[in-house]
Amino acid sequence: MPEEFHISSLVVHCRRELAPSIAGRIGEMPGMEVHGGVEEGKLIVTLETVTESEIVERLNVVQLINGVLAATLVFHQFDKPAQPNLTAGNA
Repeated sequence: MPEEFHISSLVVHCRRELAPSIAGRIGEMPGMEVHGGVEEGKLIVTLETVTESEIVERLNVVQLINGVLAATLVFHQFDKPAQPNLTAGNA
């Protein structure tokens, strides 16, 4: 089980005529999902990772896609999985 779980959201500004193909490429990346904004060229994207460094890596990959003008992290939250209560009465 991972030690952490990260949920992030991004806004990806891109050239409007390339937005459908960019959205497709982003949607193929592990843990990434496009939720809207394709028609406007302002993609709303969520990203789920197990480390903070994965967020940076994926953000860098998105920024290098042809037609992407900017990719901005707008939300980040991380949680640690609940640890089982291993007291004497529960063991």
